[in-house]
Amino acid sequence: MKIIEPNEEQIKTIRSILSYQFDEKIADAFIKLPLKISMRLGKIRYVYLNDNRIMTLRPTDFGFTLSIEAAKIILENSDYPKYRVVVKDDVKYMGDVIGIDVIDSDQSIKPGDEVVIISNKGEIIGIGKAKVPGFMMKSMGKGEVVRLRKVLKDEEKG
Repeated sequence: MKIIEPNEEQIKTIRSILSYQFDEKIADAFIKLPLKISMRLGKIRYVYLNDNRIMTLRPTDFGFTLSIEAAKIILENSDYPKYRVVVKDDVKYMGDVIGIDVIDSDQSIKPGDEVVIISNKGEIIGIGKAKVPGFMMKSMGKGEVVRLRKVLKDEEKG
């Protein structure tokens, strides 16, 4: 796929989706960056920053899935605990986060939302999709609360 500079209409589309999915502040933070895109079937499919793919537009629900780099941008431009699920440090996360590992979470998270999983030290552990509302995460016991899509490996952290 050919990577191109987005035109005004495409930037407006990216901004609108990010505003809906997150908020205006997050949308503004992304739009200020030198983004590039690639298209599929005449529609935006991937968003790039410095030749690295940072977001993928899901054709099923028109929301963005995030990369670790996009998660960092979101954390830098949002107040705690917005868009975050804080988990215990001493657990090896592979495929999902369960309720007993949750220390704190954004109470406004809805099932299906993209969330950033961070340790109680504030380090990014990964990104994933919420399976339950944020206000219920700590009370879910051994039930799955977030399906991890991307886990930051130890060598990537350093």
